[in-house]
Amino acid sequence: MKDMKLPMRFRVLTLMDEHEALSDQEVFDILKKEYGNEGQYRMSTIKLHLHSMQASGLLCASDMTLDEQGELIETFKITDFGRSRLSLLPKNWDPKIIG
Repeated sequence: MKDMKLPMRFRVLTLMDEHEALSDQEVFDILKKEYGNEGQYRMSTIKLHLHSMQASGLLCASDMTLDEQGELIETFKITDFGRSRLSLLPKNWDPKIIG
């Protein structure tokens, strides 16, 4: 179980718990090592996960800006409810041994 990958949404939740806040691009970049070879590893999927998690109360938006190309960059942070869901993680799961 230690070398098992979490479903991507749960991994996003753990990332949010490890950081004060992350943008969609930062999440995408961090997940590359673990999920980069999978078909689900696309920016559109990451954004869909983030918005779904926001709608369910696991995350909240903390900032919105435009990059140099005029693209929207959204930043999210974990909520208390999201942190409470981390107790559902397998007890021996460790992200440091993946990859």
